[in-house]
Amino acid sequence: MNKRFQLTAVVTIGALALTGCSTLTAGTGNDVVTSDVDPDTTAVTNVDDKQSLKAGERVKITATSPWVIETVTVGGSSGDVVVPVTAPTQWSSAPLEPLQSTTYKVKMRNATTGETTEVNRRVVSGAPAKTFTADFTPEMEKKNVPQSFGVGIIPKVTFSKEVPQANRKALTDRITVTTTPAPVTGSWRWIDSTTAAFRPSTKFWPGNSTVTMTADLENARISGSKSSADAWGTGTVTSSFKTSRALVVSLNGASKSGYVTINGKKVRKFGISLGKSGFTTRSGIKTITDIIRVQRMTNEGVTNTEVYDLQVPFAMRITDTGEFVHGAPWNGNIGYANTSHGCSNLTYSDAAWLFSRVKYGDPVITTGTGRSMETWNGPGAMWNIPYSKWASVKT
Repeated sequence: MNKRFQLTAVVTIGALALTGCSTLTAGTGNDVVTSDVDPDTTAVTNVDDKQSLKAGERVKITATSPWVIETVTVGGSSGDVVVPVTAPTQWSSAPLEPLQSTTYKVKMRNATTGETTEVNRRVVSGAPAKTFTADFTPEMEKKNVPQSFGVGIIPKVTFSKEVPQANRKALTDRITVTTTPAPVTGSWRWIDSTTAAFRPSTKFWPGNSTVTMTADLENARISGSKSSADAWGTGTVTSSFKTSRALVVSLNGASKSGYVTINGKKVRKFGISLGKSGFTTRSGIKTITDIIRVQRMTNEGVTNTEVYDLQVPFAMRITDTGEFVHGAPWNGNIGYANTSHGCSNLTYSDAAWLFSRVKYGDPVITTGTGRSMETWNGPGAMWNIPYSKWASVKT
């Protein structure tokens, strides 16, 4: 009987015996030939003399000439799986998940005689050196009462570790987004090394809906560098939010007019005054990001040739660079001419009406100014990326 290494693995690592015996068989038809070749001489592995590897390490197998690797069967908690062998003389496993017991049955074939034998190993992976988690925004309010948002809200997931390009799709593939009562399709797009945003394939979210985001992070991997270990996810992260009625504000710089629809029905029309020459208001999709009863606005950072210092009523921010929809009782050109410094001016009464109804995330769609909205200028700016480009970008 020949010595045969078996690397045994259990979730609790202990001393495991590396003993066994094997036979080498070859033949044609029903003929079977027994050989005294020790199967452990047909290959060299990095687990020949130990019983565990670190989480993220790989099992590596190198065939000894004239032997070649024919098949590898990987066994774990989900059963046995035959994995591809792309090179006959060398094979390596995927990075080992933490605290997993895995068996490897390697069928070896003698390239000269056609004889076959089987090399067996079993290994346990250790605990992760690093872990990571994720957070969703928007998220549920206190006491598990979801806050409602406008239908232009764009949810995001932010991971606690930087995610290399190679790991990004695998992570967002672990996140499910469900919408009730009506299902909505959509896709994720990475906006930096830690954060991805989700957009539905429809123009906006449906109103009066619940959106639930769930990330299964158990044993998800963020690969490390030469000097840094892999990080592994733990558990499941979930968050929900609600959309309110579908309120959309539409502003037309050419006609100096605007209107509001709620659930597709036009409920109010009003005059507007947008940015004058040199201060042109952006055309495109924006969303309400701040709702401020009175906001002080000055010329600082806007213009050096005109001085103003105003207490502005009913200020509703729509870009990061300072565009607001707001009341402008000093502006006598509302409905007639565009004379603002870039904001969307409404009369006091129209602004008060809108202010009392808007929510964070309500869309504001501006047209007819000749200046395009950037795709980075505020949370709602990402709606200006065509969905075909949003969904097709490589992550």
